[in-house]
Amino acid sequence: MQKVFWHFFLITLSLLLANGCKKSDNQAVSPNYYAGAGTAGDVLSFVVNESLMNYSVYNESNKLYDNGSFTIYSNELNGLYKVYAQGAFYYAVEIPGMVFTGNFPTARLNSNLSFSISQQANGSNPQIGGNYVYLHISNTSVNGSTLNREWGILTISADGTWTKQGYCNDTGSLPKLMPDEYSGTVPPAYPADSGFWNINPAYPNIFRMSQTNSADILTGFPFASDSGAVFIMDLGYGHGFLAGLKILDGDQNRIKGNYGYADVMYNAATGGGKFAVNDSSYNVEWWRADSYSKVKNGLFGNLSQTAVLKNVYYSKDVVFSGDTVNFYAVTSGPYFIEFQFRNNKFRSYGLGARLP
Repeated sequence: MQKVFWHFFLITLSLLLANGCKKSDNQAVSPNYYAGAGTAGDVLSFVVNESLMNYSVYNESNKLYDNGSFTIYSNELNGLYKVYAQGAFYYAVEIPGMVFTGNFPTARLNSNLSFSISQQANGSNPQIGGNYVYLHISNTSVNGSTLNREWGILTISADGTWTKQGYCNDTGSLPKLMPDEYSGTVPPAYPADSGFWNINPAYPNIFRMSQTNSADILTGFPFASDSGAVFIMDLGYGHGFLAGLKILDGDQNRIKGNYGYADVMYNAATGGGKFAVNDSSYNVEWWRADSYSKVKNGLFGNLSQTAVLKNVYYSKDVVFSGDTVNFYAVTSGPYFIEFQFRNNKFRSYGLGARLP
């Protein structure tokens, strides 16, 4: 089991950053503390200070830390964070005090897409229970290829059990199926993975998740607000993590508004931007900034809501940033995931949240 969260370390580091970067003696310092997972399967702790426009990250898995500064767009990408590090631009989105996601370096040299939730989150919130559509964030092969991706349905039950069923865009050990093709029950009748969960007594924002077929204990980071819920499930170093968004009752998972995101492509190139969804037509206006901070934009149309998984929307054979892709978006209130395929092969995925 991985250790979690050196709170004293983070508090000390945030104070050092504040004192070293303070713009004036009268400026308010209001850091937010987050916990979550990264692409490699790292457990991560973040301190983000919007007042001073800096961040720090401690990587629990390799015991290293990193820090830096960011700027915030004020134009058509208003609210998106831009980070310059190691000679390139990276991107992040924060709903202050709730969630923080980005693709900037997290003290490990690889694709560093991460998602974290507030360390003040309440793991006993009954709204956490339910069914989540997840995407597996990892560099590893799925069904024999790194150009495949796993998505699926994760169920967190109030009785302390969990189940998971994965699917893939191509054939192999995981069933070949995409979200718009799903016609089964929610949760799936015969899930492949299961286990038990309980709240970590030392950290009430964290789930300890045992597995039926393994002795390993996984780490869950749940967060629920009035309008939606997100669940991050760290799978251990080398295995990545699951980013899941809750399916709500009825038609509460409507996709609308502006969503900022940070993405990673199949070739490890990174970028970030905004999707602006028209609630009446479901047309999507998009912006994407690359690692050189060059921005492209465009429009594609007519997102369709999947028949069973009501928090998933899709549009096929649309042009995005120069490629013809099948586009999928998952929402739960303000929380956002998108993933894309080109010729049925993985092109990119992004994590994000609604912009102000």
